Parts: sequence; structure tokens; C-alpha cells
Amino acid sequence: MEDELISEVGFSYIDNTPFEGLHIAVSLVVRLSDAVVDEIEEEPTKTYFHHYRTVNAYIDRAAEKLVLLLNRNGYRAAAVPASQSVGEYAGRFSHKKCAVKAGLGSIGKSALFLSYKYGPRVRLGTVFTNAPIDTESHEYRDLCGDCKICAESCRAMAIRGINYVPGMERSEIFDAHACSEFMKKEFQSIGRGAVCGVCMRVCPRGIK
Repeated sequence: MEDELISEVGFSYIDNTPFEGLHIAVSLVVRLSDAVVDEIEEEPTKTYFHHYRTVNAYIDRAAEKLVLLLNRNGYRAAAVPASQSVGEYAGRFSHKKCAVKAGLGSIGKSALFLSYKYGPRVRLGTVFTNAPIDTESHEYRDLCGDCKICAESCRAMAIRGINYVPGMERSEIFDAHACSEFMKKEFQSIGRGAVCGVCMRVCPRGIK
């Protein structure tokens, strides 16, 4: 996919695909602005909320562009929105799962995707297709080690401080309900409590 604004692209084979017959997942990674993220202190900023939504919209446009390109070349394809809840605190399919399987990063104690290049300061999108794209297996690499800065910085106390191991449920390392309820209560004036970003801001893997 030729688009200079996509930071990374990876490919993986997904057995339990959300779209029948479309087993190849194309992961799109877009790096967030350090200048915007660095402004976050104990709460998100309005600039970050706008940046978050704008980058998600850009990823969705890029993903749909790829879908149309694949369709034009005779393949089936469908995109999973960058940020859309269809269940309780979850999207239709995990972008993180696809990106990890593609070898682009791992899952942090915060339950955020940690890009091997950019840490947690990224947003993800995924396109599923039946195009014959080669995929490879990748060894999982934990990036957190003994670090617990995100857990210590989480005012919602949603991060349990446990290292993720492939196959774990998100609830084992992160309380999504506590995170969501805290944001709704404390950050109503900033995007109606839809974002926070503190754990992303403090993660050493994203600080250059």
C-alpha cells in the first residue's frame, strides 16, 4: 500500500476472522504526534482528543481506500473501523491481535499495543482480505519487563501491573470498566470522557 502517511504495515493470517473467507489481515499503523501527546499530564487535552479522532478518521479512509483497491483487482476485502465499539468496551475485532501477530509489536501492562518502533503512541486499523499475501510467524517480545509506570500513573487504578502473555484475556491485565467509568466522570469536558491517554504518555517505550 503506497501511502507515505502510514507509519507501518504488517500482514497476518487470522483463523477466527470476522469476515467469512477473509483470513489475511493487513494491519495499518499510524504514529501519533509526540508534540500533542507530550501535552498530556494528569488528564487529556482537547488538542489530543481532536488529534485522536482525526487520526482515527484518517486510518478509516486509508483502510477503505485499500478495500476499494483490492476490490478493483478482483479480491474481496472489508475494513474494521479504527475506533468503534460494538460490544462492551470492544470493537468488532482486535486490531492489536492482528498487529501483534504481524510482528509489529506487543501488548503492554496497560493493555495498549506497543509498537516495536514507536511504543504506544500509535493508532491502528485493519483490513481483511482473501488476496494471496504471504504471512510469517513472529516471536512475541515483551517490552514491559519490570516497569510499572503506567499502573502507577493510572488514576482509575485500571491497570493491574501484570505482564501480558499471549492468550491472556484483556480483563486479566486491565479493568476496562474502571477505565471507562473514570473517564466519563472526570473528563466530561474533554470529548465527553471518551479519551484519557495518560498511560500512553508516560510509557518509556514511547518517549524519545
